[in-house]
Amino acid sequence: MRMKSYAKLNTGMRTHAESERPPSFGLCALPPDPLDTEPQLAFPSTRPFRSLLTSIYLSILYSDPTALLRATRLCHIFAFIYTMDSEGDSGNKFHKLLQEAQRLAAELNPKLAKKRRSAKPVSGVVSWRQRDNSGQIIPKFPPKTYNSTTRKRSSSEVAEPVFQQPEPTPYDSAQELNALQDLLRDIPPQEKGTVPLSWAERQAQSSEKWNASRSAMVKNIFLAEHTDTYICDICLQNTSVVRCRDCLPRQFLCSSCDTQIHQHILHNREAMFEGFYQPLAPNMIIQLQNDGSHQIKHEVRLLPVRLPQQCTCSPSQLKLTCGKEVILVGINGRYQLNLPTLSCSQCMKSWTTGLDELVQCGYWPATINHQTIFHVDLFQSFQDLKQLAPGLSRQAFIGMLDERTKYFGRTGKICGDTFQRSFLEWCYAQHEVDKLLEVEPFRCTACSPQMHAVSVDGNRKLYRFKNASGSATKGLFDGTFLARDEEVSSFVAQIQQATKHTPGKGMCGSSQWTAAKEHSGKSASKIDEEGLEIAVCRHGVLLRALNMFRGEIYAYPLYLQKELSPSNVSFFCSDVACKYYPYLEKVSNKCSELQGLLEMHPLLSVMHAKAHSWTCELKWGGRNQEGAGNTIGEEVEQVNSFLSRAAISTKYMSKGGRTDMLTVLAMGWNKKKMSNMDKILAQRYAKAVQRVADDKLKLEELKAELRIDDAVIQQWVTEVQHWPEANSSLEGEASREVILKKKIEGLYLSVMQRKHRLYRQTDSNKRRHKLRQKIAEEKAALSSAIEELREQTDIILPAVDELLLTENFVWSWTYLGPTDLRTKKAIFDQVMVIRRMQEEEQIVVQEMRRHLNSLIGVAGSLKTLLLDQSNGAHCGYHSMLRRRLSVVNAQVHHTKALFSLALHGEMTSQDMLSEDREEQVSDVEDTSDDDNDIDSS
Repeated sequence: MRMKSYAKLNTGMRTHAESERPPSFGLCALPPDPLDTEPQLAFPSTRPFRSLLTSIYLSILYSDPTALLRATRLCHIFAFIYTMDSEGDSGNKFHKLLQEAQRLAAELNPKLAKKRRSAKPVSGVVSWRQRDNSGQIIPKFPPKTYNSTTRKRSSSEVAEPVFQQPEPTPYDSAQELNALQDLLRDIPPQEKGTVPLSWAERQAQSSEKWNASRSAMVKNIFLAEHTDTYICDICLQNTSVVRCRDCLPRQFLCSSCDTQIHQHILHNREAMFEGFYQPLAPNMIIQLQNDGSHQIKHEVRLLPVRLPQQCTCSPSQLKLTCGKEVILVGINGRYQLNLPTLSCSQCMKSWTTGLDELVQCGYWPATINHQTIFHVDLFQSFQDLKQLAPGLSRQAFIGMLDERTKYFGRTGKICGDTFQRSFLEWCYAQHEVDKLLEVEPFRCTACSPQMHAVSVDGNRKLYRFKNASGSATKGLFDGTFLARDEEVSSFVAQIQQATKHTPGKGMCGSSQWTAAKEHSGKSASKIDEEGLEIAVCRHGVLLRALNMFRGEIYAYPLYLQKELSPSNVSFFCSDVACKYYPYLEKVSNKCSELQGLLEMHPLLSVMHAKAHSWTCELKWGGRNQEGAGNTIGEEVEQVNSFLSRAAISTKYMSKGGRTDMLTVLAMGWNKKKMSNMDKILAQRYAKAVQRVADDKLKLEELKAELRIDDAVIQQWVTEVQHWPEANSSLEGEASREVILKKKIEGLYLSVMQRKHRLYRQTDSNKRRHKLRQKIAEEKAALSSAIEELREQTDIILPAVDELLLTENFVWSWTYLGPTDLRTKKAIFDQVMVIRRMQEEEQIVVQEMRRHLNSLIGVAGSLKTLLLDQSNGAHCGYHSMLRRRLSVVNAQVHHTKALFSLALHGEMTSQDMLSEDREEQVSDVEDTSDDDNDIDSS
């Protein structure tokens, strides 16, 4: 009876233990029973007790302390049952122990009794599944996507059984809570933390608060306009007649205190004696009449400047009088003032405010005669606004100043032409100061002295009308950023004469590119400059640009390449590199001085490569160039998204004004880039390291899915790399079948490109309507070509709509064998990404070193200049050098700390969030090209 009862009780325990045995567990001695003081009994080496022991260890692993005590007690009960003698002991004692054992076993697994009847036989193969902290099963492999090439599971393969973890054993929560409270008895009570609200809840609460206080706000507006009787806050005797909001907290003044305080201060005041607040100009004062009334009168106000100490006479001998009238323009509008004149009645010396004193006091003249002067703070505000909103026009800014002039009770208009000329003169003077302070606005510190890559592209939106107002004089910044037009024209004429070019269309496959031309005629429209050709480094720093007069011809990027050749550029990126490099080889054979340009490796920009043919992408694409790293070649698109917004105002400017304004915007863009260069490089390194690990894991998943090894991968990569050579051998055919295939490829690419540009590169519904018409025509032609090809060759392609849903479709006639080359191409792309990201790690490390060395070098140069400029004549220059050195030293310290975090992998998730908003090149589309960039024949 004893063994029979034990077998009945152990049936469920053994099944449970065999199904939940952890692979790392083995038999070991149990801890002493805390419920019994008797010595522990040893377990026999039998299978029932091995199963029991495994079940107890599972309760230890997955249950709470209370379940552990029950499991240990159960262990002792079974040991006693196994060793006791049924003939010598009482049957009642045996049955009591057996009932207690059954109860404890049920508590360990309360759901076992319900599942015992329906339990299915379990195979001998057991799979242990890992779980995360929340109890969810961690898959052995990430979810897979199977295609037609994946081998199907044979019927002989049996899936491994998956077992669920045992349910947690319930425990006495009240007892545990009391025990925890006993441990925390010495801790002082703390305030409960509030749960953060969601954005919608915060907005709802904010709206409720505004709704509740809106009536009070309106009431306070009326109270603020109430002209009550106040005592002067200065003398505390007379009745106030003026309110000055700029003099808070003492804003109410009497007439005498107002005249004394605001004699040399341009505050915005309001008269209050007529029952309402009336704005007062600085040259308006309030006088008290004999009858006790008040009257507004005009009084001369002097321009606030620093008065010199021109003589050693007594201050009582000095007399301050008003000089000529001037117009001051500040952020609050226009002021009518007078220049101060100082004279001494004893030594008969006199002093009048001149140009030197105005500049030193923070003003800038509109003309050399300084009849109108501007506050420097106004120029700085306008420059900041232009950087944030490049499309802001000077008329809009001047209109805002005119409105502020009226609001504060003053009159007069501000001349826009005078403002722009004075602003550009101030910017040029700041540029000259920066050059003396070792600031190079068009040099990337991370790319010096050796530049890894240069990207060149055109911007067709930055054109200028011929009838734009203004003189034809050159700009102040002519040749600084934009190359001089006569030098570019001379170079283009020299190249075209040497190569004896033949006009033609630039084709890649069946796609036509307006940027891929050797020659383009002058536009017959009313446009003078047709756009810009821009060169930037791989960090988005502007390097050089030129005006386009004949469209995007090869000679323009060739000129920029020649200008940047001293920077030791490794890769020259272009959206038509497949056509530009053969042109460069032809030109270099004719012009020996350009032979050195062939040392730059051509790189087809990554995004534009998708619009080229497959063979072109494999041969010239940036992802497939050894040593290119993560250079995408689309950095100009990011800059174009900024500069193109200025086209709305620059197209109406004069030639010189347009050159100067674009240069100022370019310098502001580079200044922002260079201030964030340390963060950009640190983020790029951290992301490159993370990408390498992620892409390797993805490649391992593909290997496991396709059941291939490294040797097969290398073979496939080699095959894909030889596709361009194999495809070129078939280009000599001229059959109708080949013509149809080329036509289908070209129409497919053209439709895809036009759909991509439908909203990204068009800014009007009229242009979008033309694009939609062209797309419809090309889709109809594509459908006809597919049907004709099917009738002639029995090649079946998907329907047009289904075909256009597939990006970078692989044509069946490009296959080189029975293997599915789409799979090979996917493996090839993944391998290339891993190689490029591994190269990117090394490249970024070099750039980090160059950037840090450049900052240290600038600091050394500034220290040398400080030693040379120590006399009194250059004291201002000496102070500016010290300030510049302080800024550079702070940058060096911050850069070292940031680079150290990146190299040690300690950058936080917030630091890894983004690479500066303007650095996300792939998310910014160019809006500079016109609708005729790509035409399909």
